Amino acid sequence: MIATFRYEFRMQIRRPVLWIVYGLTFAATVAAFGHTYLDLNLGGNEGREPRPAMIVSAVLLTSLLPIVYGCLLADRLVRDRRLGMSDVLDTTPAGRTGRLAGKYLGACAATAVPFVLAYLGRAVAYAVTEGAPAALGWAAVILVTAVVPALLFVGALALAGPLLMPTLLFRVLFVVYWFWGNLIPATMMPTLSHTILAPRNQYVAYGLLGYGDDQTYPPNVILPPEGIVYGPRPGAALNFLRPEASPAVALLWIGVMIALAATVLLLARLHTARTES
Repeated sequence: MIATFRYEFRMQIRRPVLWIVYGLTFAATVAAFGHTYLDLNLGGNEGREPRPAMIVSAVLLTSLLPIVYGCLLADRLVRDRRLGMSDVLDTTPAGRTGRLAGKYLGACAATAVPFVLAYLGRAVAYAVTEGAPAALGWAAVILVTAVVPALLFVGALALAGPLLMPTLLFRVLFVVYWFWGNLIPATMMPTLSHTILAPRNQYVAYGLLGYGDDQTYPPNVILPPEGIVYGPRPGAALNFLRPEASPAVALLWIGVMIALAATVLLLARLHTARTES
């Protein structure tokens, strides 16, 4: 597993397309959310505190960059079969399960590097310009609790999906899934957006990190009596999958993402064992 991890990481991190596509998508994100991204101003937050500022930065970067992450991973697991290397690899001492785990961890880690650099780079810039070194600590916490679980699930889905369909078709469907299940407002149509099954949501931010508690709003903004609440959307379908944010729900979401990733990888392992036997 370790040898496979190292090989997959080195091979993926050296792909020029990895950096080119990430760079173009990052530029598109900055262009689309320019003022908000530069000021880290979202939902009334004035961007003067490191914790909400780093949460806002993560929210913006997880809008489009995970699409690049998933699409770049889509060809990694089927590559060995396409090149006729599966039988050769089976003669090595490494078992199929170890190779799958190493490929998954290595490819996902390498593909996440540009994403992490973009996020930490904004954190460093914020810490320097605002004189708030605590932003680096909050950025690390948000990466571990909110970003990594989502990337684990998306990575497993991106590796396993092309086993059932052509890689190009999977990429198209993955882009559609990302917009439908993560970016479309829940009140527009039935969607997984803002549910505990969505890799992009703010349960950790609101439930675990207290986002919304220290936001400031103009006097003309009237807040509901219960304050800022993240959870069910009035009139939306599938609200039973949108419990109100709390520390327990945030931890539940983390567990769901890890469990979904493990389940997808297990199904991928069973599928390859059945088709290659």
